[in-house]
Amino acid sequence: MTLLFNFKRKLIFLLIILFFISLSNVFAQRKSLVLEPLMQVPKQYTALKTMQPMTIDGDDNEAAWNKAPWSDNFVDIEGDPSKRSSQSTRFKLLWDNDYLYVFARFEEEHIWANLKDHDLPIFQDNAFEIFIDPEGDTQNYVEFQINAFSTVWDLLLTKAPRSGGASITDWDIKGLKKAVSINGTLNNPNDIDKFWNIELAIPHKTFRFGGANSMPKAGNIWKMNLTRVQRTVEIKDGKYIKKINANGRPLNPEYTCWSPQGILNFHYPERWGYVRFADEIPDNLNFLNPELEELKLKIWKYFYLQQDFKTRNGKYALNIEQLKKQYPDISFENAEGIKISATNSQFNLELESSLPDFLISLDHDGKFLVKRN
Repeated sequence: MTLLFNFKRKLIFLLIILFFISLSNVFAQRKSLVLEPLMQVPKQYTALKTMQPMTIDGDDNEAAWNKAPWSDNFVDIEGDPSKRSSQSTRFKLLWDNDYLYVFARFEEEHIWANLKDHDLPIFQDNAFEIFIDPEGDTQNYVEFQINAFSTVWDLLLTKAPRSGGASITDWDIKGLKKAVSINGTLNNPNDIDKFWNIELAIPHKTFRFGGANSMPKAGNIWKMNLTRVQRTVEIKDGKYIKKINANGRPLNPEYTCWSPQGILNFHYPERWGYVRFADEIPDNLNFLNPELEELKLKIWKYFYLQQDFKTRNGKYALNIEQLKKQYPDISFENAEGIKISATNSQFNLELESSLPDFLISLDHDGKFLVKRN
């Protein structure tokens, strides 16, 4: 039993490493740095507070769910408008004094799943994933995955893998409530299914880490993304089998998400959408400050340039002039206000905001702060 347990742990660790390697260092695989997809303002959603007791059964029958707005349909992870999924995915959010509630619906003609053990790499099946960063600083964030068996893989990341963050898979969401309901039949290739639902109640105490305040209040804004991994299967001998490529490996899945990442990597926390907690439906659902969001994108541009510079040169640029020399085809017209403090192995960026009382900072680990002067 001990040997089996140790083998399972080693297998999970190996799959985690392979997964992160496949999604990280994407810039290094490109002939040129592509910034435009990363320079889009993330989406926004307002989660309403409910005082109604919620039954977690996989359906949205409560009156509170009827009041909660649906999100936009999920889109291609990179934001490519030509890659439109034929199957709709949407979600709703609610909250109360104890839980964050999530309801998601996935259109799917053939609903299947294989993995039944907790903390296996659920993305190997068709999966729903949630990423949550309450502080919004890209550090200490939750990744959650679930399949149609309601099998869960939950883990805590100290920072993004691109910055060498640790993935703590032994960490679990204590007190999680979950349910899956299926309009169709699971693992039955002989019929055509319609959709499956996931309903979750995630305790606020889950987020007591890294100094985060686990109890949201009306007006608080968290960074989140909700995503879908959809694999291509075929039917053989009455079973669903993943389609393989010429090298004998499963085809790459379709990655879609609520707020497009602009890159084939879910672990760019700065690209996640904004979720605002509210007591009731506000008059204005557009709560982001456009000027502040543009400033955030401005400083992240120089973070991406520094990351790519190090990939090419083995060290960071010490000043903007070195970046200009490296990237003659990139505009530096907006460099005004950007301050770089750097050595070969680390850097810090600061941006004096044109908005009163704000200073934005960002370091080589991706730790992002908006400070009031």
